[in-house]
Amino acid sequence: MKYKHVARFVIFSLFLLFIGLYITQALGYYEFTNAKKTTLTNFAIEKFEKDVKEGKKLDAKDYIEEEKQYNNIISKASLTISNTIEKTFDVVMNTLFNELAKATN
Repeated sequence: MKYKHVARFVIFSLFLLFIGLYITQALGYYEFTNAKKTTLTNFAIEKFEKDVKEGKKLDAKDYIEEEKQYNNIISKASLTISNTIEKTFDVVMNTLFNELAKATN
C-alpha cells in the first residue's frame, strides 16, 4: 500500500516538473535571456566607445559581465527526465494517432 503512494507521488512530481519546464520553454524564457544578453552587450559597446573617446585606460573586465551558472546535478537530472518524458510522449502519441489513422482508413 505504501509503495503505491510513493510511486504516485514520484510520478506526479515528475509530471509537474515536466509541465513546469515545458511551460518555461514555451513562454520563451531562453529567448528572453538571449535578448537581455544582447541589451547588456549593446550597453557595454556604448560604454567602451565612450571610454575610448575620453581616452581612459581600457580593460576588458570592465565591459564583459560573467554569466552566473546555476546548473547543478538536480537541474541537469530534471532536464534529462523532462526530455525523456517529452520524447516518450511524442512517440506514444504519434503511434496512437498513426494506428487510429490506419483503423479509420
